Amino acid sequence: MTVALVLAGRPDEADAVRQRYLRGQLAALGVHRVDAAERTGPGLLTVAAAARAAGERILICAGADTVPEPVLARLLGAGGTAAFTGVTARSLPEPQPVPGLASGMPASFGRTDPGPAGRALAGGALVVDIADLDALAVAAEALAATDAGSGIGSAAGAAAVGALTGELTRRGIAVRILDAGPDSEGAVAQLAADPAARDMAAWAAMRQLTPAALYGISLGLGLIAAVWFAELAVRSKLLAVAALAGSFLFARAGSLAAATSPEGRIRAVTGWLGTACGLLTELGVYAALAVSAGLSPGVTARAGVAGLDGTFGGALRDTFVGGWGGAGTTGVWRLAIAAALLLGVRKLAGLAYQHTWHYAGRTSGRLFPRSVLRIGEESATLPAGERLVLIAVTSVFFGPRLTFVLLLAWGMLAAGYLLAGQLARSLAADPAGPAAREYPEDAESGSAWPAGGELAAYRGDGPLARWIGVLVDGRLPPLPPLLAGLLVTGVLAALGLGNLPGILVLTPVEVMMLAALGAWHPHDGPLDWLVPALLLTGEGLYLAALGLARHVAPWLVFALLAAVIARHLDLACRARAGRGLLDDKFGLGWEGRMLVAGAAAVAGVVPLAYAVLAGYLWLLFGWDFLSGWLAPANPVSRDGDDDDRDGPRRGRRAAAATRNGRVA
Repeated sequence: MTVALVLAGRPDEADAVRQRYLRGQLAALGVHRVDAAERTGPGLLTVAAAARAAGERILICAGADTVPEPVLARLLGAGGTAAFTGVTARSLPEPQPVPGLASGMPASFGRTDPGPAGRALAGGALVVDIADLDALAVAAEALAATDAGSGIGSAAGAAAVGALTGELTRRGIAVRILDAGPDSEGAVAQLAADPAARDMAAWAAMRQLTPAALYGISLGLGLIAAVWFAELAVRSKLLAVAALAGSFLFARAGSLAAATSPEGRIRAVTGWLGTACGLLTELGVYAALAVSAGLSPGVTARAGVAGLDGTFGGALRDTFVGGWGGAGTTGVWRLAIAAALLLGVRKLAGLAYQHTWHYAGRTSGRLFPRSVLRIGEESATLPAGERLVLIAVTSVFFGPRLTFVLLLAWGMLAAGYLLAGQLARSLAADPAGPAAREYPEDAESGSAWPAGGELAAYRGDGPLARWIGVLVDGRLPPLPPLLAGLLVTGVLAALGLGNLPGILVLTPVEVMMLAALGAWHPHDGPLDWLVPALLLTGEGLYLAALGLARHVAPWLVFALLAAVIARHLDLACRARAGRGLLDDKFGLGWEGRMLVAGAAAVAGVVPLAYAVLAGYLWLLFGWDFLSGWLAPANPVSRDGDDDDRDGPRRGRRAAAATRNGRVA
């Protein structure tokens, strides 16, 4: 394997240290030769020459220590031509305009440099297959003569790989994007969707459609599919399947367009759009399928076998499938609620795991040893493409009840398989945990956390949990008390919260408050990435069990749970982008929402509380997108000094470090 290393510029002493680190990293992965080149036009010409001379695959890296070893290992193990898009927990800060610059200058000029920390975060990697080396040489030469390879702009280090990936795609080369977005693996995405998505991304680029526009089209088609899924007619279901397929294709095209943008990276807001559109589409389809179960003639909320319609659904009425979740439409809604919670927990656990181990250096990069059946293994984990195919087939031929049964059964097996590999990898990677690693500087000034401590912002703690966490001053590991609280909550939810009279209904909330003792911990243990997903599990179990036990309309329980899942993922994506919140005071925090629900149960107004809480959270979801994600992350003063950025950040870091007994 020949490696063309595209550096951030002329190597100085710091770059030399990083280069030595990367050489050792690549040597550990079996790379036998490393070549260095600049990121600018001459460096791309070096890449072109190496491509013509090499008789084996080429790995091109931008930046010296920014590509995590697990990602490099995945790239080297991938078949064909593949790329890493630079989706990390810390993205490059947005370039800022220089005050007083003439307005007629091109957009790539007149930008302030983000500084050494920003450049260090600009990274990406591209593995080019032997069959595509000639196309790589031509693409590198073409880019070397344009601004894409000239080093202009603050993200030029990453742009070298991004421009090469986009140029190869435009030349008809199939480039597999490993981290193009959530659930990007699997046979459906790789073999069926991506070939068409590449053409759609090229078409969108010609018409200057942004990735955000493609994601918006995807969400629109997904919601249209949900409306058609809410009907019983087979014709409507077939139309829904077509709309759902279009939604997935546009989502994949948006991911590919974002990954091959001139910036060479996916912006934080674009990444959140991709996550949110996929989540809202799938939750909307789940709700629509549950609604369609109530349209069967002769079926009531609590009587009859609902949700086994379709072409062959009647044959399953007397089997165990008909009894899962309970009779009537309420049983189907229970299955839909469980499937939604499982979906949210998987997504949140995946984000937290990637955040924790993205910068850990000496891991194997494999969940389990890969084989020639790699794509089959990825499909077995039930990613988004496979889930949508399962929904399309089972809803048309058997009805929504079997759809939810398979989503739950297969989803839990897949989650167990992934969890086993991730736990083994986390424990074996580094006994000291990720905190022993040297993390780069925060990318965005909006982060209120010290370096390496942003995982705590994934928790979604409210003011009460943060106040309780002060009592132990961050010295108690977060996982043990959370597991104790989750065990009691799960047992009580299984026994039925309707059997707990009066104030005893608050017992699960009280035991879950044990998890608040770890609120100030930096979450630097090897398994602490499990904490956010387990908090969502405990909150979701309590809200679902309490609502169903107190006879809240199942669709209202689903709406509240969906809003809670969206809130957790929103906070996680903010923390991933360096915009983590110290406490979720407007969203009430996980403990605040549980307390509101428990107090409503004591007062006997659970349906009203669920309706108000669900409406408030969905309104907050929309407002936070406009005011949080679309607001500038790095305000710069008029004289160009980032006074508003560095001062508060240093103060917050010092305060957090003092509370945790650590040195900032």
